[in-house]
Amino acid sequence: MTRARFAVLVLATSLLAACGGPAVPPAMNYATIRGRAYDSATNAPVAGVQVVVDTILTATTGSDGTYRIANVPIGQYSLVVQPPQGYGAPSQPAYNGSVSSGETVSIDIPLTKQ
Repeated sequence: MTRARFAVLVLATSLLAACGGPAVPPAMNYATIRGRAYDSATNAPVAGVQVVVDTILTATTGSDGTYRIANVPIGQYSLVVQPPQGYGAPSQPAYNGSVSSGETVSIDIPLTKQ
């Protein structure tokens, strides 16, 4: 009886392995958006800026003012900027565009102190 159970287990495991797992789209089916937030008067980097793509993908700029958002689905996107305290809303609070497979788009964000 033990050998029969083992044989069934091996057969089931083999069938699952042959079918493969869930299909994960390759990285080339996505794009990347990156850029830099900076003070428009001094060109100094601005840390703590929240950058949101299509309300689900987010990044916050580091001390050097840069951000990077990977795995952006290809097609149309909307990028919204939320500046840190002390900075007003950017002159262009939302950036809209489209990305294609494997593309990297650069969007720099000028900010003005209040």
